[in-house]
Amino acid sequence: MVTSECSSDDIDCRLVVRPNRSLSWRESMVFVTAVALLLGVVSAVFAIKGYWMILPFAGLEVAALAYCTYRVADAGFRCEVISMDASQVVVEKGRQRRGASERGGPESRISFPRAWARVELSKHRGWYPDRLTISASGTRVELGGFLADEEKQQLAGELKRLLAKR
Repeated sequence: MVTSECSSDDIDCRLVVRPNRSLSWRESMVFVTAVALLLGVVSAVFAIKGYWMILPFAGLEVAALAYCTYRVADAGFRCEVISMDASQVVVEKGRQRRGASERGGPESRISFPRAWARVELSKHRGWYPDRLTISASGTRVELGGFLADEEKQQLAGELKRLLAKR
């Protein structure tokens, strides 16, 4: 998901690139709880019938589901901010801040001279996704690794349009 804020002349711009999140944290926990309750009832019925060994495996399944759900929800907070002014392009990668959480903010910051910045969209065949990079003076940064190919194409077009305005 790409959101942009630009001045009226499109010289000063800020693009925020985030992955799409289908579920909020609360909805993810409701999902895990519902699956755990259903699995608990089914496991209890089998345990009563004498198949008690199903209980530890059901617990492992719920633990694995909770862990994977946490990892997916946590990955949804990745964020890239591309800021442009008249002289430079700044790419910041990090995590979106969540409420009062200490985690968040930029983890890396790379600056390019705007006049030398180039946007490249490498098309790949087969199973490999397209690769969107911005580069200048031998330094290259990949953008939107979590975006779908269509979103990368739209972002590349928008970046090229904005960089062309000097």
